[in-house]
Amino acid sequence: MALRPALLLLCAAVACATVGWGVAAPDANPNGQPVKAAPPAKEPAEDPAFKAKVLPFIKKYCLDCHSGEKAKGGLTLEGYVSEAHARKDRKNWLAVQHVTASGEMPPKNKPQPTKDEKEFFINWIENSLTKVDCSPSTVKDPGRVTIRRLNRAEYNNTIRDLCGVDFKPAEEFPADDVGYGFDNIGDVLSFQPILLEKYMAAADKILAAALNIPEPPRRTTQGFRPQNILTIPRSAKSREPGIKIVFTSEGSGFLEKFNFPAEGEYVVRFKGWGTKVGGDFPSATIRVDGKDVKTFTVDAESGKAKVYETRAKFPAGEKRVAVAFTNAFEDKENKKSREFGLELIEIEGPFNPVAPPEAPSVKLLLVARPGAGLEPRAAAEKVLGEFARRAYRRPVKPDELARLLKLFDVASKQGEAFHHALKLPMKAVLVSPHFLYRIEEDPKNPNDVRTINDFEFATRLSYFLWSSMPDEELFRLAAKGELRKPGVLEAQVKRMLKDPKARALSENFAGQWLQLRNLRTISPDKGLFPAWDDALRDAMAREAEAFFEYVVQNDRPVLDFLDADYTFVNERLAKHYGIAGVTGSEFRKVKLPDTRRGGVITMASTMTITSNPTRTSPVKRGKWILENVLGTPPPPPAPDVPELPPVGQLRGTLRQQMEQHRADPKCAVCHSKLDPLGFGLENFDGIGGWRAQDNKKDIDASGELPGGLKFSGPAELRKVLLGKSDQFRSCFAEKLLTFGLGRGLEYYDKCALDDVVRAAKSNGDSFSSMVLAVVKSDPFQKRKGKRSD
Repeated sequence: MALRPALLLLCAAVACATVGWGVAAPDANPNGQPVKAAPPAKEPAEDPAFKAKVLPFIKKYCLDCHSGEKAKGGLTLEGYVSEAHARKDRKNWLAVQHVTASGEMPPKNKPQPTKDEKEFFINWIENSLTKVDCSPSTVKDPGRVTIRRLNRAEYNNTIRDLCGVDFKPAEEFPADDVGYGFDNIGDVLSFQPILLEKYMAAADKILAAALNIPEPPRRTTQGFRPQNILTIPRSAKSREPGIKIVFTSEGSGFLEKFNFPAEGEYVVRFKGWGTKVGGDFPSATIRVDGKDVKTFTVDAESGKAKVYETRAKFPAGEKRVAVAFTNAFEDKENKKSREFGLELIEIEGPFNPVAPPEAPSVKLLLVARPGAGLEPRAAAEKVLGEFARRAYRRPVKPDELARLLKLFDVASKQGEAFHHALKLPMKAVLVSPHFLYRIEEDPKNPNDVRTINDFEFATRLSYFLWSSMPDEELFRLAAKGELRKPGVLEAQVKRMLKDPKARALSENFAGQWLQLRNLRTISPDKGLFPAWDDALRDAMAREAEAFFEYVVQNDRPVLDFLDADYTFVNERLAKHYGIAGVTGSEFRKVKLPDTRRGGVITMASTMTITSNPTRTSPVKRGKWILENVLGTPPPPPAPDVPELPPVGQLRGTLRQQMEQHRADPKCAVCHSKLDPLGFGLENFDGIGGWRAQDNKKDIDASGELPGGLKFSGPAELRKVLLGKSDQFRSCFAEKLLTFGLGRGLEYYDKCALDDVVRAAKSNGDSFSSMVLAVVKSDPFQKRKGKRSD
């Protein structure tokens, strides 16, 4: 019996309300460390040097370019009238400090500050605006993560691990917004009204699949009368068409397919008659799928057919059932043949059916069932308590469980079977904010810093490395308060990185850091790049994922991302790379035959996503390196700069055109950093294939970076980048922290970032050492009561 639709809708609505769409913080702080109070933030006194020296410096050397609506790089400095105002935009001032210290600003064609002016300006920014006290005795600001909704990937993975069903219901949800390069950022994971409808519909589908317990098969009789057959076999003759079939030759008979719905015993019978010739009646054998079951002597007279049957056990499935005439005889002297007449075949059953094995999802969810003295409501209490505990990723409260049991009672009173009655309270869990959001308790005092409890920490850890809920081992350690114990956390991180679920790190972290998801939407010009197809697109993405997974699983140094003598290819990608001896669609590790490629920078995926549909783009490639390798993203381009002409209209090589473009003083500053990096990769075409010429002219892949550092070709470029390994470590650590925390980093995260980089360097740059440093950091283990300025 099904719940009436109106009642079901009402109960679901009540469930949403009672299970907690008015989110309250947990009452207790299980296994959490004592709250630490940070000193109240005091606004420092205004430094007279700001108006006396800093503002004059800005007016003299900066405002010519960084003022008005067309401020270079989108950065305007004319609005800062006080130190307090400047302090609110620390990120901008960090950028100003960096470009001034590196000599990039002011531009060479502009008036230059004296050495003393420059040193004072840089030191003032560091000491007054961006300096952070990282001494051990200082209470650090861990920041505050906005309450985070599960994104689509996290929802799918969590449903897989919670309910044991491996399909992707979140593909029907609206796309998640992206912030700071990732789609798991709390500030941008908004809640749209349509999402609640999607969550309700998804919950129904999930529970229908997860609690799919087939009803016991009913006993049925399937019959087939030979008169239904349209064509009579050659070995048979019809005495009375439409009534019966008469067989006279050896081995002749009747064959039909029947469905055996479940494993069990079945009665197979036929109705027939025979003529006695040569002293014997006909013999007829029942065969199932070609195997003899039983042979009968058919001694009924014509017109007085009898039923002959046998009972045997058969597995489930469609089977061929035959009744075969096995002792044909012809009396030539009397001109008579022994005849076998067949009028009906029937299959009845199953008797004593064997229940089909239950799906793993049923065993996972139904941890208790009525019977053996256990009442249905008591069994439901155990099932729902366990389900809510895992779904909420913390111990479930008595009042929460009581509300769920009320929903079970509603369904039970409607006559629902036990597992069907559980669906309503389980649906309430799946649409509860305690499932859909990762809720963490705030300190009672908004200015305090709180160490998150072990359940919150386990949740942060599992969604960082698995994009899914904690497993039972993490829950067990959290419940005992042992997850942070010396040696335990290290062992758990290494275990989790070895787990197959860590592939989510390559799909969700690496997929966004390396921008592999962009491969789905780009469309290189097939006329210019005929090798491009879906198989090559998929192979490009899989190479980068497999490379990342290898680094993770084997705890390789993160510097392998910059340069390595190996990669992963299948036959399609090996052909594209010119690597011989690789056949088949399976990916395998190969040693690179030369120094053209190495690491992620020279992979075809990177080269393709940083190209235009008709040509390469040194600017995009240089920008990709600055953003994803060196951590120094360039400012946005000026709005009035024209695009380069299409490839067919270019005169000379693309490099020559770019150098003309860079001659514009408005473009020179940024392009002096972007273009050389991109020129070093010009031997790779728009889909990452190797080439020696561009527009029938030899490629010049040399470059010179600001500061005079020179290189020629991708191999030397990679050596240059390895020489900037500290920058890469910091950039990669920032990406990991951002992804793990679900928020963008702020100036006060500098201490944690420096700790991660130091830990990596002191442990051979192993991937696990960097991950472990992230999860041990204050921002990962703590939270502040209110958003920091």
